[in-house]
Amino acid sequence: MRDLKDFTWDEWLRLLPVTHAAKQARNDIVLSAFLKARPEGFERFLQDTAHLRGKNVMNVVTFEQPWVVDFFLKMAKRHVADATILVFDNSQQAAKRAEIARVCREHGILYLGLPKNSTRHANRSHGLAMTWIFHNVMREIQPAIAAFADHDLIPMERVEFAERLGTQPFFGKDNASKWAWSLWAGYCLYDFSVVRELPLNFLYDFSRGLDTGGRNWNCLYRKYDRGKLRFAEFERINFVDPTANILRKVRFVDGRWIHLRGVGYDDNFRLNADFFARIAGIVEAGGSRREILAELGL
Repeated sequence: MRDLKDFTWDEWLRLLPVTHAAKQARNDIVLSAFLKARPEGFERFLQDTAHLRGKNVMNVVTFEQPWVVDFFLKMAKRHVADATILVFDNSQQAAKRAEIARVCREHGILYLGLPKNSTRHANRSHGLAMTWIFHNVMREIQPAIAAFADHDLIPMERVEFAERLGTQPFFGKDNASKWAWSLWAGYCLYDFSVVRELPLNFLYDFSRGLDTGGRNWNCLYRKYDRGKLRFAEFERINFVDPTANILRKVRFVDGRWIHLRGVGYDDNFRLNADFFARIAGIVEAGGSRREILAELGL
């Protein structure tokens, strides 16, 4: 949470520090209980991943969309050169979990259904999932690099995590506010030797203006000079799609990934399935950023 001295008089009059403190305490209680949960197949999963010690691991948090997972794995197996992909399913629906597990089996990718959590807050759910993975799986595996990615972040060309990280303790797209900064949860890499003993907490810190992963400011990011670090490029493109007359949002990340923003939500996926399919077709055919933009009339 933001330092008390950083709240304005107006915020104090509205009791915002009290509200943020109460919500953070609630989130900490929820997280503490969640970290103790052990899903079905957990011990077997740890046995199956024990050989990854000292290697690079890419943790993919999935949610409700088998089609997206299938497309992600197809492209990741083609382009991710130096990491083993592990899928952690944060879906709420049992049928979707079964389908995503089937997709992973077909691709030969290890799958674990995460413990269910009752929260309907997308950021909180994502933060709980990432923190559980770090403490219960990454600390067991002890990889060289622990990477996290959203399932709708699709690689378009060769990716080497060791090259992207270089000599830094972490790498990704940075999010900054007036009070602090952190890495975007959708794409972040960590030298595990740097973070293995830290109490990482991937929940948000809205008091500091930070999304998922913002709680890591205190134990990690504040120790580093942001001006001396490299971060992933992040290109936002918003346009009105003439075929549907609605606003579209396309994101290119680190010059190697395209973010199918919003595809993880059922209603958004159903309404925009044709658009996502158009993008996927270009990417699968090896299309470049320029070709994607040309297809979109940009």
